[in-house]
Amino acid sequence: MIPPRVPAGEAAAGPERHRRREAGVLAATLAWVVVLGLAQGLLGGRLVVVPWLALGPLAASLALTWRRTTVVAVVSVLTVAVLSAGVPDLFSWLGAVRVLGTASLAGFAVLSASVRVRREARIRAVTEIATVAQTAIQHPVPTLVADLALASRYVSASADALVGGDLYDVVTTERGVRLVVGDVRGKGLPAVHTAAAVLSAFRHTAPLPSVPLDDVARAVEQAVLPRLGPEDFVTAVFCDVGHDGSLDVVLCGHPSPLLLTADRPALAVAEHRSPPLGLGLDVRVEHSTLAAGDRLLLFTDGLVEARAADGRFFDLAREVDVLAPRGPRGTVDLEPGLDRLLAAVRAHVGGLVSDDLALLLLQRLEGADAATLRV
Repeated sequence: MIPPRVPAGEAAAGPERHRRREAGVLAATLAWVVVLGLAQGLLGGRLVVVPWLALGPLAASLALTWRRTTVVAVVSVLTVAVLSAGVPDLFSWLGAVRVLGTASLAGFAVLSASVRVRREARIRAVTEIATVAQTAIQHPVPTLVADLALASRYVSASADALVGGDLYDVVTTERGVRLVVGDVRGKGLPAVHTAAAVLSAFRHTAPLPSVPLDDVARAVEQAVLPRLGPEDFVTAVFCDVGHDGSLDVVLCGHPSPLLLTADRPALAVAEHRSPPLGLGLDVRVEHSTLAAGDRLLLFTDGLVEARAADGRFFDLAREVDVLAPRGPRGTVDLEPGLDRLLAAVRAHVGGLVSDDLALLLLQRLEGADAATLRV
């Protein structure tokens, strides 16, 4: 999935928010040291706050740069030194021990902050490289192809990845538009590699008008077979949407796309499920029709298999109504509906999905609608 576009104002505000947050942490840790020092000085008696003063630089090291952590560390050590000088000890060396102990902890905090900053810089660099690589694998879906408006969403089960084992793509042909949505068994980098192979084979074969849809599925399977282990497979759905609204579908162990209209419940457009890619295809092309204004939802099983804490699966039949077209010809803006559907999924599972999830929503447009979007 391509990372969501961030408005320029929000992008510019990011570093500013980070600076304000660091300034707030610096002020809070300094205040902690100063208040404890003043309290000890005013109350008098034996030194009881030295261990607490050392928490200032240690806390600063968790969020600040080593330079700012040094500021907190110096203030903390000086405070202990001043307090120790003003309190007579039974043994004079105890004051020096306090100062040296605090200085040691403060030095450790500065070193810890330096190590953390370098590690975070390396992680950012690796993340940026991974983002570019993942974006090259999963191309962005255009909002308009031929007479189809499109929108997509991708949610990776891996917190550190933008894409996983799910995939989708759209290509144009002389007869219309071809689409694929798939799901590689497994997660992580092996699934990403297999997904990349599926997309590469699809992009190579699908644009050829002489290759029928079932042969596209067979060609993709032959391309990925060498990469699959004994227990690996890929579920996928391939679709042809003609300029005349004709819809051809091939299911390879994958959930059927749902036809969404303004006046009927969601309807599965295909029934025959071949085994998945890699397990020996037995494909059959099934035919349907997309009228102007109708929508089609393609999705991976991460949507229907999302579970709540009590084990209940996500009720797609009930929630998918948020994607149905509205009004006389239906609204062409597909994004809000996908956002609402994903919000419902996250609410159902308690916030974090446990499986990759890909959604591709399209709407067939009338001529005037397509012309308006192109403008």
